Amino acid sequence: MRKMGNLEFRILQLLRKNPFLTQEEVADIIGISRSSVAGHILNLQKKGYIKGKGYIFSSGNYVVTVGASNIDITSYASNELFKKDSNPGKTKYTLGGVARNVAHNIAMLKNESYLISVFGDDSNGKRLFRETQLAGVDLGHAHKLNDERTSTYHSIIDSNGEIQITAVSDMAILNKLTPELLNKSKSLIERAGILVIDCNLTRDALEWLFRHSGNVPIFVNPVSTHKAGIIRHWLPYIHTIRPNRLEAETISGIKINSIKEVQSVTSWFHEQGVQRVILSMGAEGVYYSELDYVSGHLPALPVNIVNTMGSGDAMMAGLVHCALVGMDFQESVQFAQQCAAHVLETELTYSLTLSSFAVEKLLALL
Repeated sequence: MRKMGNLEFRILQLLRKNPFLTQEEVADIIGISRSSVAGHILNLQKKGYIKGKGYIFSSGNYVVTVGASNIDITSYASNELFKKDSNPGKTKYTLGGVARNVAHNIAMLKNESYLISVFGDDSNGKRLFRETQLAGVDLGHAHKLNDERTSTYHSIIDSNGEIQITAVSDMAILNKLTPELLNKSKSLIERAGILVIDCNLTRDALEWLFRHSGNVPIFVNPVSTHKAGIIRHWLPYIHTIRPNRLEAETISGIKINSIKEVQSVTSWFHEQGVQRVILSMGAEGVYYSELDYVSGHLPALPVNIVNTMGSGDAMMAGLVHCALVGMDFQESVQFAQQCAAHVLETELTYSLTLSSFAVEKLLALL
């Protein structure tokens, strides 16, 4: 199948949500003519996304997320941190990992969520597996590996909720998530509504996913400046990317000092073939851009920040959810920003209270 355009993507998601929508109703929702809708549906049929006149879809309305599952070891300083000294505070051991967090939040938003990851046979791995399943994530395609140490991520958080000094990740087990293991889930991946990838994966694993996912829309979380550059070669395969400022600079090679540079960076991503860019800029909010459609800036939400880790994962989950239900892109970014706010206000890197109802209730207050 060939790659979808943005309007085709939105129409497909709307019809998945409600196959009984008329072309006139779809046209009203999106804001285009009925004849344009008819043309896009015909193109979707020609490309193999829709089979026949009864809107039989060639892919499912579920999400597959591939990447890291960690135990997060987070130390919170009670006061200002003093380097090379003992600081009072507390330490917590919680579920984490970019892909796992995204899959968890997608499930909390009542979407069918599959996670492909690797777990060790130690106590951390058993806890991760059990509690992730309890959150509603399908782990039927995850892998428990004997004699392997489950991934961990250790960070020190200051009294403002920001990572201080350097976080340490022990993620060697992800090297075991090989193309051979991924190939066991080839059918699941090829039929997904959306594929989410985090850049903790090896180059070989990333290459396999980009080459073997058919034309499933791919959403990418670059993870860190250290790992972001790994996907530069694969940008034409990516539908949606959600970098922060430093990750966007690393991938594009363009320094961001103002909104003008942000616009240059998102334009650069579009030139490489990326359909949607959501650039997180911390206290300066979010800049978003969709190829040939809309772009804009949303200021940061006023929240009581406890921990900045995991907020980007929640934002990605919100974007995925909105794409599945065919929501307008601009509204999707607003929804996703509220998802991120849920996590910013907790010590966890995911939300225990996230729901579409809770997010929509907050949006109604804006």
